[in-house]
Amino acid sequence: MGALNKFLGKPKEVVIDGEKIQIHPLRVKDMHLFSKDAKDNPEEMKKINKQIMKLSVPEATEEEIDNLPMRINVKLMEEINKLNGFTNEQVESIKKRIKQE
Repeated sequence: MGALNKFLGKPKEVVIDGEKIQIHPLRVKDMHLFSKDAKDNPEEMKKINKQIMKLSVPEATEEEIDNLPMRINVKLMEEINKLNGFTNEQVESIKKRIKQE
């Protein structure tokens, strides 16, 4: 067991619209997704959103992600943001970008 193993994030079960779903925390290797400045490019933001969703809910298919209602997408991204410890400012920025799609 490595020295940092005890810090590895564990999945969390959340309830969205009465349905339970397990989300996984993002890893350091996924930080590149947040270094991109896609605020003026809705297609790039959509791509980043899909990547984050796929990493957080690994069993989700691309078709499921593409067909999610926007309100569920926003709720799920809010839970993902909470799990990963993003600040309110970061969360608001991400929510604004999602709504621009």
